[in-house]
Amino acid sequence: MSVWNGLRRQRDNGGPEGVAIRVRPPKQKETASPADLRTGTAARPVGPRVPRPLAWGVMIAAAFYVLAHISIVTGVWPVHGTSPGAGAMLMRDAVALVAWLLLIPVLRVLGFRGNWAVVALPIIVFFLARPALFQVFSDPVYQATRTTRADANLLKAERAQLTTILRAYDADRQSAVFEGPPPALPDPWPVAASAERAAGAPLVRALSHFSVLLAPLMLLLGFLGTRKASTLRALREHKRWPFLLTLAVFFVLALFFTELGKVRGTTPWELFLPVFILTWAAVLADDSYNLARVQSFVAPRRVLGLLLYGALPVVPFLVIRELGLSIVLAGSMAVMLLVGTRRGWWAGLMLAVWAVLVVAAFSLDDRSSTRLTLAYDTYRDLSVMTTQQAERWAASVHQIKLFDANVLAGGVFGRGPGRGHGETAPNAADDGYITLLAAQYGWLGTLTVVLVYTLFLIQMIGVAVRERGAFERTLAIGLALLIAIPFWLATLGGLRVIPLTGVAAAFAAHGGAKLIAAALSVGVVAGISHRRAEEDRLMPEAQSAALPEQGVRVR
Repeated sequence: MSVWNGLRRQRDNGGPEGVAIRVRPPKQKETASPADLRTGTAARPVGPRVPRPLAWGVMIAAAFYVLAHISIVTGVWPVHGTSPGAGAMLMRDAVALVAWLLLIPVLRVLGFRGNWAVVALPIIVFFLARPALFQVFSDPVYQATRTTRADANLLKAERAQLTTILRAYDADRQSAVFEGPPPALPDPWPVAASAERAAGAPLVRALSHFSVLLAPLMLLLGFLGTRKASTLRALREHKRWPFLLTLAVFFVLALFFTELGKVRGTTPWELFLPVFILTWAAVLADDSYNLARVQSFVAPRRVLGLLLYGALPVVPFLVIRELGLSIVLAGSMAVMLLVGTRRGWWAGLMLAVWAVLVVAAFSLDDRSSTRLTLAYDTYRDLSVMTTQQAERWAASVHQIKLFDANVLAGGVFGRGPGRGHGETAPNAADDGYITLLAAQYGWLGTLTVVLVYTLFLIQMIGVAVRERGAFERTLAIGLALLIAIPFWLATLGGLRVIPLTGVAAAFAAHGGAKLIAAALSVGVVAGISHRRAEEDRLMPEAQSAALPEQGVRVR
């Protein structure tokens, strides 16, 4: 006002006319300054909203999740019967739905500014695939032992036939069919259960199923642990002790407590993979210049470090005959070596070593050899085998044929959630997840899940591509491949494009340890993406603040 009054007085006195000045109020900054945050005069605002397509995708997937569960409970359970704990599983799935949906507003409150697709897309995949797994793990025949599955399946078929008659016929026709009152519906579970399963396995299965509740928390913890540079720096500088401790536990379990690749019915091996990837990323970032030069990496100390951090973690997987996980770890480390050093010959050398290990595993491991032969030579002469070999081969062929039947029987649109009898195939919820989805959702629904999952993997790899720090870049690509390689191995293996490897796709297939490890990996990648977005946003402000002030002073 003082400027305008002065100009007006000059105009009234016959002086020169002034220029009208229009002053706009300054824009508020998105975040408070460091000084305001230290003094507490400004609160940290929430992060940006989820992009509208992702938000709609999460809401539509959540609605499908709820409706599919209701359809299974009201339409499938009365027909097939249920296994013990089905009600508790329904409650866990309900709590998991709330936990995954709450994760998004919690991340906003924490100021998340990274790639929302990295967080939202695995939630969508989980919501789409979980109802099929829910039906499988509440089905009495799928939960039966090998020796009781045939009898339980007969009782299940009899129950389905009786319930169909009870639903379709009126009282008079039911009386004519049954020649009296309707018989009691048979329960397949008492036949399916055994003393051994009833004693120990339900507790183990219950613990593994709680992973659906722990996964959102692990994703959040992964984000909180990596959104600050100090945490990543500490992990990088103190990589040795977590690595040695994890490797020691791995070797002890592999040598003394493992039976058929499992520890008391569980497979905790995926929990070790993020530690090995983190350590390998730190090794590559600390010595990437020397590792990229042939004349430098041959130093004895450096070669010993490569063998310790890059080769030794693969050995326990070969001891427990987990060929699929050895492929996942070795392939991830080879690509990380390529990204860290930008030398293709390094990755080629490591892949050659991995190929030698694969050939050795297929030659020495009967299970891996059987899977390889099944993929390309399904029918063999059983007369040249022993009785035990013939029974094992027949069971494997039976599983493959059931997988094929599920894929073909689903058609284009499938039978609907919980329908289609995909649960008749062993391991349909693990490495055969794609056949279970095909039986229930059809080719169209299965293709939708695969495309969403592929987009999720592209977004994770994109975080690594945009990262400028060597450690963060190699860590992000390694964690992304820990999820990408099992997904494609399981998908292509279920479709018989490649041999089955025994690995499953996180978020789309069952796996307690796998789901927890994958959620933690996603949280770490989300934290890396958040840090990159924060640095890119603050860098222009810092550059503009360093420029000398210019302009016209107005009094």
